[in-house]
Amino acid sequence: MSDVLVVDVGERRLAVAVAHVRAISAAGFVTPVPTAPSPVVGVTQLRGQILPVIDIIHPPRVVQPQDPLLVLEYGPVRAALVFTRLCPPDEADDAGAGAPPGATIERLDVGALFDLVRARAGGP
Repeated sequence: MSDVLVVDVGERRLAVAVAHVRAISAAGFVTPVPTAPSPVVGVTQLRGQILPVIDIIHPPRVVQPQDPLLVLEYGPVRAALVFTRLCPPDEADDAGAGAPPGATIERLDVGALFDLVRARAGGP
């Protein structure tokens, strides 16, 4: 699984293609955007760039400054996904010792996630 990064997002275990991962960072200050489409919980500034912060846990939680973010890129678009825990390589399988009970690895389709956000925002 060297072509993916595996993270826990709540009770889900997701495999994210490393080709779409740009950085891992602490959330810092996240500004809520009241009219943002779900699953966008706000925006944050990372390295001088304003990024939407996506939380796919339902209901979304209040993002804390120390919460980890996975900065994702798909084409020219970037966003930050809130995750719970980065899985070490020895746990990055269906039988991983640190997996939530009953968890299996789902492959995160970054393009579909970004399309969902755009569609809910009424974008092209």
